[in-house]
Amino acid sequence: MSAWLPSPLPENENLAFLGETPWTVARITPADTRRLLAARNPTGRPNTDVIRRFVGCQNGHRAESAQIDFPHYFNAQEAALYVKPFAKLKRNEDSTWQNPNAKAGMRASLAKLERYLATPLGLDVPSWDWIESHLLPDDTLLAVARDDDFIHGVLQSRAFNVWWLHWQPFIAPIEIVQSLPFPWPPTTPLSALNRTQEEHRLAIARAARAGVQASLDAAVLAAYEWPDNSGDDAMVTNLTALHRRRIK
Repeated sequence: MSAWLPSPLPENENLAFLGETPWTVARITPADTRRLLAARNPTGRPNTDVIRRFVGCQNGHRAESAQIDFPHYFNAQEAALYVKPFAKLKRNEDSTWQNPNAKAGMRASLAKLERYLATPLGLDVPSWDWIESHLLPDDTLLAVARDDDFIHGVLQSRAFNVWWLHWQPFIAPIEIVQSLPFPWPPTTPLSALNRTQEEHRLAIARAARAGVQASLDAAVLAAYEWPDNSGDDAMVTNLTALHRRRIK
């Protein structure tokens, strides 16, 4: 093993995010959530504005939670208009009402989408699922801010799993995603794809939706223009060479 490690590709900027660490003092139980949502404010604004739902993985299963979470652009006067949520946070010993763990970049990226991809951390091989964008990922998840079946297909393919397994002992999960050279940069507008790329993109998307792994793997290999019988070592070699070309 050489000392060389793949670094994040500029074309993958704002693609992958580690979920947010829960802000413990702002977490609320289901009963608290129901009470706060039912409470009225003098302004008429609903408390849904300041309660965020999170999703994560506990003991191998999807788990949802909620916390009081004022938008970052609120000032103290605006936050105080949400009477009971604001008062609940102000009762805490640190008396802050702003979430110190909020990841503005991730939130902004996910807010543009109806859904995004996420996999639990700590798995030998990623298991990607679609998450509704009104649910924020917590720190048990690695999120990918894309909603298209093409990206899902590439990440679900054997090619990505080989890249993941090869680099997993040496770099963090988020860096594995950020360093992956996709068949073409994810930022490429659809209008800029040539006819062959469009065909490959559609084939990958169809295979991803169908959930047939063999068809998906074949479609991804074709998009990379690699032989159908490419072995794991060959795929790592080809992805590494492609990464080196893209990073320049």
